[in-house]
Amino acid sequence: MFETLPVGAMTCNLDTFEIDYANPCSIALLESIRDTLGFDPVDIVGTSIDVFHKNPAYQRGLLSDAAQLPHKARICFGTEWLDLHIHALPDSTGRVSRALLVWAIATAEVAKEQEEYRLQRMIDDMPVAVMTVDPVSFNITYLNETSMRTLGQIKDLLPIRPSELLGASIDVFHRHPEHQRKLLSDPANLPHRARIKLGSEVLDLQVTAVTGTDGAYLGPMLTWSVITQQVAAEARIQQLAHFDTLTALANRNTFREHLNARLSSPDCRLGLLFIDLDGFKFVNDSNGHLVGDILLSRVADRLRAHCVRPGTLVARLGGDEFAILIADAGVAEASALAEDLIREIVRPYQVEVDRRLEIGASIGVAAAPEHGTDSELLLSRADMALYAAKAAGKKTFRVFTPDMEFRLYERVRLEGKLREALTEGKGLFLFYQSITDIETGRITAREGLIRWYHERRGWISPVEFVPVAEESGLIDELGIWVLNRACQDAAGWDDDVRVAVNVSAKQLGKGTLATNILTALVRAGLEPSRLEIEITESALLADELDCLADLRRVRDLGVRVALDDFGTGFSSLAHLRSFHFDKIKIDGSFVQDAIQRPDCAAIVGVLADLGKRLGVTTVAEGVETQAHLDLVRAEGCREVQGYLLGRPAPSSRDVPLVAALNRLQIQVSDVA
Repeated sequence: MFETLPVGAMTCNLDTFEIDYANPCSIALLESIRDTLGFDPVDIVGTSIDVFHKNPAYQRGLLSDAAQLPHKARICFGTEWLDLHIHALPDSTGRVSRALLVWAIATAEVAKEQEEYRLQRMIDDMPVAVMTVDPVSFNITYLNETSMRTLGQIKDLLPIRPSELLGASIDVFHRHPEHQRKLLSDPANLPHRARIKLGSEVLDLQVTAVTGTDGAYLGPMLTWSVITQQVAAEARIQQLAHFDTLTALANRNTFREHLNARLSSPDCRLGLLFIDLDGFKFVNDSNGHLVGDILLSRVADRLRAHCVRPGTLVARLGGDEFAILIADAGVAEASALAEDLIREIVRPYQVEVDRRLEIGASIGVAAAPEHGTDSELLLSRADMALYAAKAAGKKTFRVFTPDMEFRLYERVRLEGKLREALTEGKGLFLFYQSITDIETGRITAREGLIRWYHERRGWISPVEFVPVAEESGLIDELGIWVLNRACQDAAGWDDDVRVAVNVSAKQLGKGTLATNILTALVRAGLEPSRLEIEITESALLADELDCLADLRRVRDLGVRVALDDFGTGFSSLAHLRSFHFDKIKIDGSFVQDAIQRPDCAAIVGVLADLGKRLGVTTVAEGVETQAHLDLVRAEGCREVQGYLLGRPAPSSRDVPLVAALNRLQIQVSDVA
């Protein structure tokens, strides 16, 4: 039926927001607006639906909410108007997984009407008064909404009511009608600008000629404003130029102007705070932008209330970032304020009658002249201190120190070397650590652990370079390398042991993980059942629905999914309910402390029993001694991992190269 429809019909996958079907009429219609598309219409299948809308986020929200469907709209696409109908397409389970879009290009007459309507609305909504006049009768033929509002404020100065002006003579606005008529009748006199007095008010008037497509004079258009209102409008423009519209705090431009002005003063002393809200993105994504805006306004109110010291400027730089300038202050005063603000910001926010939200704040502190007197340098150092505060666990502040600058430069260099290593395929290795069945002693899996040998620094810990990969966007490329290498190595093992691979939170929620895994399996010729991916609980804290959708696609391939470091994150039981994991790995910190601490031993036992009840394999990490092994066996764990049963070791093909690199590192250390 769709193939023969005389209108365009397309379907969109609501998981990826890609077009997965387009009928012949769609291709033909797209061909007619090919110049607007930016791609060949025959390639429409597989293209993101975002190409058809100026606001992709709004469009995705509309498509994802079945309650808003069916939906009818007329949208402007390039120079064309499209009539669009959107319908929900539920699958056999009732889940709305796709959307049907039926559309056609509006006729020339409809498009013309739409454009005229759009122009009419634009004129109606203009912040200045607009009138048009017939050049023959000199009667007023149009007044926009602003004209009516403005005239309503000076109605006592008019000979007739504002509602009676449409169709009335323009003479009511001028003491010399003959001069005015002569001016308006001849386009050669236009454009013209003047100020005229109407009673006690002065009007600022500009007259321009309106011509048709053939150049013929259609009449004059008058734009005008009362001077007193113009002054108010200019004040409003100044407000918008210098202050944030949501919070009424100073904006980024005003903040920079004040900073430069203060630093230019002799003997300047000032404190600078950079503030970033912890957890705001999660609140904003899960509760909606309206709640997010309310929360930002409440934070601004608290900052304003606590920054009352004379000469203090509070600004919103954008998003959830704020900055504070403190005049005649040093590190001590700025640090005291930072500590106070952290305590204030973490207090719960009552955004609705029955809804309380909690966030935190990380703050970077710098001061002049201690940390510089140049604005760019001072800003960058406050930003470095903020980065250090977030790295320290958030909900804290840090004052800039020179070693932060050194670490930043080192991080930039490290990122460059890591990018080079990925491009050339040099220096990266996978070491494997066994996971063993407690009762049989049989190895059930080997976990692949990324290792990197840096030509100057030697072996660099993953704790150092994996966060660099996550922050720089290299984590996807690094993750693909790990997947391919692990699958290739496992395919060459003599036994049928599974290989486990860690997946970063930054790799989830993009809709690409399952594809990358499938590609790695096919290239290596490895059965999906022999691959196991491990994720931490923290990976599910942001964009949880998208992350779970990714995990379900991975599970559909036949790949096992394990929850790593279990018990250390948030909402552990909720995560076990939302997705059936094949394995939970009890964090090694509990096992390490269980010998001396009965409470930790109890936690291990509870988690092992929970796994047994859920039919999930439990793995105790961090087993380094016989005492650890005896304890986790007694508590009911099924599998163990740790130095007692096997240390991480390179694959057989990498053993000679790793041994050579180890010898080289020892020689370099001896020389140093």
